[in-house]
Amino acid sequence: MKTTSPVTATVFGLFSLATCLTSPLQAGSFKTVLFEDDFSGTELKKEWGSWKSESVVRDGVLVGITPKDADHPSVNSIKLPPLSDLEIAVSFKFAGSKRFNIMIRDLDYKGSHAGHICHVGVNHDSVVLYDGKTGIFLKEIRDKRQAGTKLDQATQDMLKTKQSWNKVEMDPEKWHDLVIRIEGDVMKTWIDGKLSGTLKSEGIAHPTKSNMNITTVDREVLYDNFSIRKP
Repeated sequence: MKTTSPVTATVFGLFSLATCLTSPLQAGSFKTVLFEDDFSGTELKKEWGSWKSESVVRDGVLVGITPKDADHPSVNSIKLPPLSDLEIAVSFKFAGSKRFNIMIRDLDYKGSHAGHICHVGVNHDSVVLYDGKTGIFLKEIRDKRQAGTKLDQATQDMLKTKQSWNKVEMDPEKWHDLVIRIEGDVMKTWIDGKLSGTLKSEGIAHPTKSNMNITTVDREVLYDNFSIRKP
């Protein structure tokens, strides 16, 4: 994404600026930057953590890579000061893998698996929003699933209310922009400036979110222009 010619970059930058100034995303109050990275260095900044990951910085972008023998998607994480409302923005391009997740966790919360609170799954043709705290990562539900126990119909019906599946058309050969905004018990996503999904669920309002993960499923997804903001 950093191979654009200077003239094209200038035109694109001016167009992007004009778009941003009129974008409904700018109407919010998420102005305080907690962390940002354009991956202009040769390796990940010290703020990034990695787990079961072969992700690297290459040609000015983060390349998300899951090791071939790993039993879990690649995780690249950022610690957060405990907070409730936040906004995450990242540019991405599918480069082999067709799926990644942006996961929000509270590392001290024990009621869900690994402190999972909510997340967004981005596929090449859809965006799915999840309340994991009171949904699929709720400890007793995940324990049953891991044990192979079939969930009763009432639980299956409840889980359907904890997610929002949205079909989205994306060109796998191009870069796209993702914005995730959490305000209270509502999580919204935008792809390329267009609202692509909304989920209202009580678990999303968890007050002490303290960790963000980019999980790359398989190999590879390219990431750039990453930021986390708070009100």
